[in-house]
Amino acid sequence: MGSIVVDVAIANPRDETRRSTLKVLVDTGAVYSMIPATFLRELGIRPLVRKAFKTADGRAVERELGDVMLYYDGEQGPTRVIFGEPEDAAVLGLHALDTLGLEVDPVNRQLRPTTLFLFFAKARQNLRLECPHCGSKLTVDPTLGAVIDHEPPPKPPAIADLTEAAKGLKEEARKREEKFAEEFAAQKTHSDVLAKKFEEQFKKAKDQPVTKPLRDIDID
Repeated sequence: MGSIVVDVAIANPRDETRRSTLKVLVDTGAVYSMIPATFLRELGIRPLVRKAFKTADGRAVERELGDVMLYYDGEQGPTRVIFGEPEDAAVLGLHALDTLGLEVDPVNRQLRPTTLFLFFAKARQNLRLECPHCGSKLTVDPTLGAVIDHEPPPKPPAIADLTEAAKGLKEEARKREEKFAEEFAAQKTHSDVLAKKFEEQFKKAKDQPVTKPLRDIDID
């Protein structure tokens, strides 16, 4: 998919006038965002807790965490971030994306507003949800909080066209067979008529007397 880098504004939640912009890498595999500790301390943001993490190579490390206010493309919201050390990258994680109501657009390699669903605990009717990408539909029982029916996405137009084309070919084959049967019957009837005529002519010739053909010498 490639990397997505965006500029986000980060502010001290207790004093939002202390605010600065930072270029960060979007990482949907990270739960928390990670911001350089020096950047956060310049804004007066102090760590609140310390947690243990495991790195990709299996090492166990500890990092401090604190709260910040994020701003991006007209959206804003509070989130908890890791105080990154000099060797750590500046990362925007899933918690921050959820807070801002954003998701990754893998085609255009950018962030876009995510589709938000609202479920009513006392809803009496089933909910019908349609996927904006594939067109499949789900029926959700709000009481059970479970999917009770799934309607697969519609078939691609190409498949429908092939089906119609196959029907057309079958219809043409049926018409050809009917035409052949008609012509075959007509030829058979014609042959029967010719045979009948020949039989009648043969009978007539058989009943007539045989005459000797005239020769030139007979005329003289």
